[in-house]
Amino acid sequence: MHLPFLLLVLGSSVALRSKVDQHHKVSHVDSNKYSIAAEKKFLLYDVNFGEGFNLRRDVYMRVANTVRLLRESGENWILVLPPWGRLHHWQRMQVALSWRLFFDLESLNRFIPVMEFEDFLDESENRPIDQVIYLQHYEEGWGTEYVRKFDERRCLPPADSHYRKENDSKWRGWFYSYEDVQASNFKCVSIQGDSGTLKDLLTHSNFSSMTSVMVDRAETILHENFGDVNYWKARRSMRYSKDLVEAANVFRDKYLDSDDENDDTEMVADWRKERAKRTAKGGPYLGIHWRRRDFLYARHDQLPSIKGTAEILEKLCEKLKLNRIYLATDAPEEEVNELKSYLGKELQVFRFTDTQKYNDGQIAIIDQYLCAHSAHFIGSYESTFTFRIQEDREILGFPISSTFNRLCPDNIPDCEQPPKWKIVYKYF
Repeated sequence: MHLPFLLLVLGSSVALRSKVDQHHKVSHVDSNKYSIAAEKKFLLYDVNFGEGFNLRRDVYMRVANTVRLLRESGENWILVLPPWGRLHHWQRMQVALSWRLFFDLESLNRFIPVMEFEDFLDESENRPIDQVIYLQHYEEGWGTEYVRKFDERRCLPPADSHYRKENDSKWRGWFYSYEDVQASNFKCVSIQGDSGTLKDLLTHSNFSSMTSVMVDRAETILHENFGDVNYWKARRSMRYSKDLVEAANVFRDKYLDSDDENDDTEMVADWRKERAKRTAKGGPYLGIHWRRRDFLYARHDQLPSIKGTAEILEKLCEKLKLNRIYLATDAPEEEVNELKSYLGKELQVFRFTDTQKYNDGQIAIIDQYLCAHSAHFIGSYESTFTFRIQEDREILGFPISSTFNRLCPDNIPDCEQPPKWKIVYKYF
C-alpha cells in the first residue's frame, strides 16, 4: 500500500513565535503510561482553518484515541496539543493560545500523555519536525462502498499552496503562527477511515522511523466507534481549567442561586472514578444556546424568529416554574435586546460578558459550563456548541428529558428533537 500524507489548510499570515510568559509551566507527562517503549515519539496535528472551537474539540478526541491505540501497541507516543487561535467564529483574532487556558492538562494526561506545543519545542530543541502528512479525501470519492484505506497521492488544492519547500530543503507553512518552525519532509495522503486507520498510517514502514510527525487536516478522519467507551473516556478527560470553573461558579452563585451541593452536580476530582448517575437537578434557571449569525444563512429554516424564541422561553419557564434564564449566544447586542423586549418582566436574562479578562474561547467554555448546570437546557439545531453542552450534562448526570432539547422554528412547533447520545462508562 502506498503512503498517504497530509496537508493542512492554513492562512497566509504568519506571526512571530510567541514568547512563553512568566506563568508558563512545563506540561509534565507520564510518557511511559501504557507503554514499555523507551523512545518517545511525538504526534502533532492541525485542523482546517474554517473549523470552529467545538468541532476542534471533537477532532482532539479522534486523535487522542489514535494515540491510545499507538500506545496500546507498545509505542511511546505523546500527543502535542495544537495552540489555539485564529478561529473563524472568534471576534478577536488571537494566536498561539495554550491549552491550559481552557482545559485541565492534568486531567487530559489521565487518558493519554499530552504536552503543550511550546514544551515540545523545548524538548526537541527546536529541531525540524520529521514529517508533515497532509490528509485529504480521495479525488475520485468513496466509490461504491466505504473502505478504510490510505494512499500517498499528489497534493490536491488547497494542500499544494499551504506548504512550501525553501532553498535549505526544509518545508515551511503556518505551524500555528510559529515562524521559526520547519519540517524535514512533506507528503499528501488520501485517506478514508478513522482513528484506527490513522494509527495504521503512522505505523506504516515509511513513517515508523519518524520521532515527530504532524498530521494536518486531522478532521478528515472519523471516530473509530462514535459514542463508545473510549469516546467518552476522551471526552470525560476534557475537564475545563480550574480558573474557568471558578469564574463560572462565582457567577452562578451570585446571579443564578446555583451551586454544586444544592444542584447535585458535584464531581469527583479524577474523572476515572466517575460512576453512572441520573440524579443531577441543576440550578433554578433555564439554560439556552441561541445560535444566530452564520446559522441565519446555513440553518435559517430550522431557527425560530426572535419573537418565536421569546415565546418558547416564556412557555418553558412557566412550565418549569423558573424565572431566570442564562443565555449563551453569538447574537449581536441589538438582537439580544429585542429578545428581552418580548419577554415578560418577571423573567431575568443573564449573560457572562467579561471580555476584559477572558478571551472568546474562555467565554465560550464558561457559557457552556453555565448552560450545563441549569435545571433545563434547550439548544440550537445541529450546533456543535449545543452538542458539547449536552455531553457535559450527560457527564454531570442529568435526566435525558432536561438535556436533549432544541429550539423549533415558528412554523414547526413540535419539530424533531435531537438524537440522544447517552454516556457510556463500560463495555457491554
